[in-house]
Amino acid sequence: MKPEVKGLTSLDAAVLMEKMIILNGMLVHGTEEEKQRATEEWNKLEPIISRHLNCDAFEMAKRELMLEDDRLTPSSFQNLF
Repeated sequence: MKPEVKGLTSLDAAVLMEKMIILNGMLVHGTEEEKQRATEEWNKLEPIISRHLNCDAFEMAKRELMLEDDRLTPSSFQNLF
């Protein structure tokens, strides 16, 4: 399977990537309170990502953005492609 993004403008995709970078930083380097908040924010963001990215696109984004935390993994992708 190849990476696919569906239903997002370039700006929307860029905003999602920036959010992922910030959440990763909070999870890797944050206090326990920041880690908790990042986890909560990730849980809100995950359904949006799952609707628009296939698993390969998500994994490619993690590699490209050098996201380190294993918690930044979608729990379940719905294959809409």
